[in-house]
Amino acid sequence: MRVIRMALASACVIALVVAVPAAGKTYRVSGQQITVDADAGISKMRGGLIGDWRITSFEELGTTPYYHARGTERFKGCIDRRRDRSCKGDPSGTLELTIEYWALFASPDPASLVWGACFHPIVSGTGDFAGAQGVVQMVDTPTRKGVRTDYIGNVTLKGGHAKRSARASRSTCGGSR
Repeated sequence: MRVIRMALASACVIALVVAVPAAGKTYRVSGQQITVDADAGISKMRGGLIGDWRITSFEELGTTPYYHARGTERFKGCIDRRRDRSCKGDPSGTLELTIEYWALFASPDPASLVWGACFHPIVSGTGDFAGAQGVVQMVDTPTRKGVRTDYIGNVTLKGGHAKRSARASRSTCGGSR
């Protein structure tokens, strides 16, 4: 029995030592994406992310019954940790992301959007975003003034100290002593 306890204790210590370098600080981000030039795929981010968002490639995959497309994007800016609308002292750099987009239109006219949603996994980053992981999700909602795009997501930066949940602790070491 003592050998089993020692083996479990050793496995827990090894798991923690291996996990520490990979740990990072996770930021929850949310806000709005504001279109600057729809034809060029340029937007501004407001809220938890501040900066420029650009579509770098976009491929239409289907149009009925739902519109479906995928591509790549680049964000250049910062995570506004204090929500002071400034990047001063905040993590910044560029993020490369992929996009998977779905929408429903009432007609072939792009202005007939009923709803749209997209999924943006982070692929890579530079600056403070080097080694970043996470995902941003967006929802397009038609309004009288045009389309409103809201986003929510998580960005985990390499090297921070994220809190470990009780669930993660139990899964790492079996939850028993």
